[in-house]
Amino acid sequence: MGTEVVVMRSVSAVGREEWDALVPPAQVYLSYDWLRAVEECFGFELVLFLLRDGGRTVAGVQGLLVRDPDAFPYHDPTGALFGDYEMDHLRQALERDRSPQESAEAGALLAAVVRAEAGHTRAAGYPALVMTSPYGYASDVLTLPGTDRKGAIGELLAAVDAFCRAEEIPSQSFLWESGGDADLHGALAGHGYLEFLSDLEYDLDTGSCASLEEYLGTLERKRRTVVRAEIRKFGEAGLRVERIADPGPAVIARCAELSEGQQKKYGLPVDRGAMERLFTALLAAPALGPALYVVRRRDAQGPDVSGPDASGPDVSGPDVSGFLLCLEAGGVLHPKFLGFDATAVGAGYAYFNLVFYHQVGRAVAGGVRRIAYGMGSADAKRLRGCRPAPVRGWIRFSSPAAQRRIEPYVAVFDCLKKQLLGDQDGRVQR
Repeated sequence: MGTEVVVMRSVSAVGREEWDALVPPAQVYLSYDWLRAVEECFGFELVLFLLRDGGRTVAGVQGLLVRDPDAFPYHDPTGALFGDYEMDHLRQALERDRSPQESAEAGALLAAVVRAEAGHTRAAGYPALVMTSPYGYASDVLTLPGTDRKGAIGELLAAVDAFCRAEEIPSQSFLWESGGDADLHGALAGHGYLEFLSDLEYDLDTGSCASLEEYLGTLERKRRTVVRAEIRKFGEAGLRVERIADPGPAVIARCAELSEGQQKKYGLPVDRGAMERLFTALLAAPALGPALYVVRRRDAQGPDVSGPDASGPDVSGPDVSGFLLCLEAGGVLHPKFLGFDATAVGAGYAYFNLVFYHQVGRAVAGGVRRIAYGMGSADAKRLRGCRPAPVRGWIRFSSPAAQRRIEPYVAVFDCLKKQLLGDQDGRVQR
């Protein structure tokens, strides 16, 4: 019968078992439940390409149609290449090994180039097909074990090209791709995609630790002393962590409120209602291993916590001073959504205790091998034992003229990112 690629315009058009058979166990952000939740809660236009061999799906890749480059800055090429976070990185790179005058001159030139190229990309690149997981920042071509991966990738990329021609979509991107897959990299380059270093993501290996004390022993002596002080001050501030096993609407609404504050802090668009719906959907998806942790005062209503995974009943939302929604699959823990009431938690180091130390304790107690902390907050993660790995972006324009114009900017962007963040093998250059 041969192979054929089928295009689906919604996750709901694909069977859960059919799609999840392709997804590696630890890759929660490409799983059916994650994609279905973000599609339904935010109204994203997802497109799935399925490679079928004799009616059996053997490979697939998922994309997001982006029509508005301002909708969310990390779901589209303009945000990935010209966003505020990226510009901060480039300015830092320009300041290295240069005098203040040279840095200022280079910065002014960069700003002028960015204004011109960002405007051109907006005009030439939308609507864009972005092969990334909304809110998950994951990108990959998925294949069943035993499948000719190189051949499957080629067929799927050809189908993406054909789809974009038929739908008059002028740009295609693979954003937030990690894993060092030589077959995928070679195929993307062969199809004309331009590669650039996006960022570094950070993982903490917990598989070698049997306790929180053993984890602390992996840190430098001075850092170990600082961490112990932060754990002590959290308790002295009258704060505690509680897992909410069955959160009700009030708790979820409070978490969405705190998440809104976190989004605004980084200049991201906010839809509190959509976040409430998303949290509700994720907590109702057992395959994603969801767990909700909150920070409360010790004198607040509810049981105290005696261990890293102790649970409490639903509590009233206003008592929650901070929260962290985690997902877990394939022995990997993913701390994902968080937020804090700065006034309520004060100087109690609530962020570090909830996001790092409590999760490390949970990981070593429950057999989690790795905590995937993702991108950003690099110094905080490095100082607590996390190791970096490169995250790449790939972009291609259908118009040869647009492709030629963006190519030198992408080359400079990649060069500056490598200078600041490290080589392709993830080594951080200090």
